[in-house]
Amino acid sequence: MNTLLSLHFFKNWPNRIKKELVIEHGATQMDLELFLERQFSVEDQFKRDWELAQEKAHIEIGHAAREGYSIVPISSAQYPDGLKAVADPPMVLFGRGIWPAVKSPLAVVGTRKPTGYGRDFCRRLAVELSAYPVNIVSGLALGIDAAIHREAIDMGATTTAFLAGGLHAIGPKQHTKLASMLVDEGGGYWTEQPFSQIPLKQLFPVRNRLIAGASMATFVIEAARKSGALITAQQAFDYGRDVYALPGALFQPMSAGPNALIEQCCAQAVTGVAGFGARFNASWSKNDVHEPAMEDITQRMLLQFTPHRKLSSLQLRMALNCSNSMIFSELEWMVAKGVLEKIGPDKYARKSV
Repeated sequence: MNTLLSLHFFKNWPNRIKKELVIEHGATQMDLELFLERQFSVEDQFKRDWELAQEKAHIEIGHAAREGYSIVPISSAQYPDGLKAVADPPMVLFGRGIWPAVKSPLAVVGTRKPTGYGRDFCRRLAVELSAYPVNIVSGLALGIDAAIHREAIDMGATTTAFLAGGLHAIGPKQHTKLASMLVDEGGGYWTEQPFSQIPLKQLFPVRNRLIAGASMATFVIEAARKSGALITAQQAFDYGRDVYALPGALFQPMSAGPNALIEQCCAQAVTGVAGFGARFNASWSKNDVHEPAMEDITQRMLLQFTPHRKLSSLQLRMALNCSNSMIFSELEWMVAKGVLEKIGPDKYARKSV
């Protein structure tokens, strides 16, 4: 890992060249190290810069040991497969938590100033996708990012963030607790920046490519015509990944971005969440989760409670299209029978054994 970490901090070559070198000469760390030593022995400036990169790697290893975060090289099975496949991946990622490789990653991004329309769609999308093995990826920013992270956690789904700065301090500061919740619920947060790097403006587009590259597809909820969310969508499009967008009313500023993506044929319009899971991942079908033809409300409701999934009465009404009185009647009966447990004022889950 030390060689890849040093290569990560070596600024003379872009990530594209570094990836090509790793593919060609990185059968083992020793092979890569020998090749690099031969390269740097003939160029004094490269040799000095390589020594500086090695010093930075040593410092970062010390930070990681003291602060308890992980350094995951591109050669690791813990490194996101989707990011390995792009042309310009970072050589390492720094972070806390895990990358849930067995779950399908979907990037959900949008404006820092969402409307009620955007927030409501985040809630509905989380309800739909939490029934599947999904990892919802975003940027831990204000607005849509935070909304989709929180809705995913609330529904028991895994969610992961990529940061623009280093791990020294979470930005924005008010999302420090949210970041910890991502880790606690089986996800995490990651960055390619060194520990002490502050999140400078120019680093956000760099971060956005990690969101797009690590994900199978990117979904833009609400965004202005010029925004970081559209940069992420363009990155995903350039990487050959699917892009989805939530259309909105004409002349609504926060719908201008998604509408433009749809008009330019860069994104597929999504007008409802029903069936989106199978649309995003063709290997998913409703039959993998529950049988919609079943008429028995008890069975239909019970099948919504997949492992670790937490649901409110509102979310159940949305999923099952039943009356409020019927939902509460069934919930009361299942709690009394010990099938479900009430874990909050209006939150239910499978009873722990």
